[in-house]
Amino acid sequence: MKGAVLYKYNEPLKIEDNLQIQSPKEGEVKVKIVATGMCHSDVNVFEGKTPVPPPVIAGHEIAGIVEEVGPGVTRVKPGDRVVSAFIHPCGKCRNCISGHENLCETFSAVRLKGTMMDGTTRVRLDGKEVRTFLGGGFAEYAVVGENALTVVPPEVDLEKIAVLGCAGLTGYGAVNSAKIEPGESVAVIGVGGVGLSVIQLLKASGAGRIIAVGTKKWKLDRAIELGATDVINSKETDPTKAIKELTNGGADVVIEAGGNEETIKIAMDSVRIGGRVVLVGLPPVNAMIPFRVASIVRNGITIIGNYGGRPRIDMPRLLDLVRLGKYDPSKLVTGRFKLEEINEAVKLLNQGEAIRSLIIPD
Repeated sequence: MKGAVLYKYNEPLKIEDNLQIQSPKEGEVKVKIVATGMCHSDVNVFEGKTPVPPPVIAGHEIAGIVEEVGPGVTRVKPGDRVVSAFIHPCGKCRNCISGHENLCETFSAVRLKGTMMDGTTRVRLDGKEVRTFLGGGFAEYAVVGENALTVVPPEVDLEKIAVLGCAGLTGYGAVNSAKIEPGESVAVIGVGGVGLSVIQLLKASGAGRIIAVGTKKWKLDRAIELGATDVINSKETDPTKAIKELTNGGADVVIEAGGNEETIKIAMDSVRIGGRVVLVGLPPVNAMIPFRVASIVRNGITIIGNYGGRPRIDMPRLLDLVRLGKYDPSKLVTGRFKLEEINEAVKLLNQGEAIRSLIIPD
């Protein structure tokens, strides 16, 4: 098997063509990969900000075809066209059985270890273990838990929906957790893959004024195309002042998708009294973001942390929205790269010149 392996943080990925991938075990599925989206969460792994121990294969926005199923698998069968979520629920822990499988406790325990649920790996190189991050989609094959997978209808192009696995599912979870009421004003801080997904889903949910905040004009233009009613370039304008002027005092809801101190500060300062702030952007795991606690208390601000949607419940709904034309994940894709070109895709994402790039193994 061919794959892009990280051996050391902050160094280029190396393409290996003699990786060995094992057969899936209980509840697991081997997928032949058609396309995998490149996300900032992958770059955080490459830079050690999300410290999965190398050697590791990243890539978690996976679309492909089921090659082989392990014992006990019932949700998919060989030949099925599937999309994988970045969350791999066990289906058995307290959170999974209570309807919160996006917060699966079993998966959470192994996520940063780069292993399967049982603590072992399925990829080897010269007899040594290679870890995988949330699936390990930057390769020709991946082994994932069956509960991460959703069967894709035959009329839907697999490349088109690969980014549902993270950008789409995270956006869905953010909008769902915000409990948007019709006509409410919403500011979206950050217009990458997640932010642009949020904007499309807000429009589909009946939100009123949708304000997009970013730093790149071409991304803000894309936000208007996808449903934003107003855009603010935070390099040219004070975003907090502008949001308050547009909304007569502050947005009802602010969804933060940037994941850094500056964007989180904008979110906290731009919400109205009694409003909600949804945090979905992921900073480095050790990041500490200061809050003005007295302001949060006195203004009755609700802060919601959301880690994506529920794969088995929300991914089928996302696919329906795609089929109905209410969410177009292909609008997030700004490039298509062979596996051997993956380091160029990483560079473009770091430079802010990409939203989502697809990595194609064949």
